[in-house]
Amino acid sequence: MRKLCAVIGLCLCFTVLGAQTPCDSIGSLLRQWDARLDKLNYEDPEIITLHYYFLQDIRVEIDHFRHNTLPHLARCLQTDYHQTKSAFNRVEYKANRAQELLTLRKSMVDRIFYWRACEALAFQDTADALYNLDRALQFNRRNPDAMLMKARLCLRQGHYRESVELIHQLYNNTELNEAQEHDVSDFTLQLYDHLYTLGTTLIQTGQAADALEVFLTLEQFCSNMPSGYCNDDYYRGILLSREGVYESYLSIARESEKRGNHEMAKKFYKYAEEYRRKSGEVE
Repeated sequence: MRKLCAVIGLCLCFTVLGAQTPCDSIGSLLRQWDARLDKLNYEDPEIITLHYYFLQDIRVEIDHFRHNTLPHLARCLQTDYHQTKSAFNRVEYKANRAQELLTLRKSMVDRIFYWRACEALAFQDTADALYNLDRALQFNRRNPDAMLMKARLCLRQGHYRESVELIHQLYNNTELNEAQEHDVSDFTLQLYDHLYTLGTTLIQTGQAADALEVFLTLEQFCSNMPSGYCNDDYYRGILLSREGVYESYLSIARESEKRGNHEMAKKFYKYAEEYRRKSGEVE
C-alpha cells in the first residue's frame, strides 16, 4: 500500500509537470523561443509595434515556464538540469534585451517614419514622403516636425486649407523647442505671404471665384493665430492694390452670396460702400 501511494504520488508529480511542459518537449520549446526571438524586426516601422506584441506573447510563455516548469525540472531524469537551465537563462536574457530594444523602437516609430519622409524628399518622391508623414502622424498626431513638413508639402501642392490647419495645430496643440519655433514662425510668414500674393494676383486678373477661395483660406488662417500675423484689414490690403477697387469688392460680395456665405458677402458690401464714400466716386 505504501509503495502504491508512492507510485501514485510520483505519477501525480509528473502529471503536474507534464501539464505544464512535457520533459521531452523542453529542448524543442527553448529552440522555438530562440527562433521566434531571432525573427523580431527592430527596423521596419510598419511592423515594430506588431512585433512588440509578438514579444509580449513570448515573454508570457517564458514567465509561465519559469514559474511552473523550471522548479520541477530536476524530475525530468533524462534531461541535463544544468544545461537546460543555462539554455533557458540565455533565452530569457535574449527576450529581456529584445524587450528593451523594442520598447525603445516602439516609442520612436513616428520619428522613424519622419526620417523616411526626409529620405523620400531627398529623392524628390513627394508621394512617398506624404505617405510616411501620414504614418508618422497616425502614431503621434502631435509630431511637430512631421506636421511642419506636411504643411510645406501641402503649400507646394496648392492644398492651402490643409496647410493652414496644420499651422493651427502646431501653434495650439504641440510643444515646440526653440529651433522648431523659429521654423514654424518662418513658414507661417511664408504661407501668409503666398496667400496674400496669390489673392492679389487673382483679384487683379478678375478671377473673383478663385480669389474668394483664397480670402476664405486667409480668414481660416487668421483665426486662432497669435497676434502679429493678421489684422482686420487683410482683405482690404489686397484689394486696395489695384484699380477698380469698388467693383472688386462687389464681385467678391456677389460670389459669396452665390455660395451662401452671407457673412463674407456682408463684409465686402460694407467695404464697397466705405470705399465709395471715401473716394467720392466709383472708378
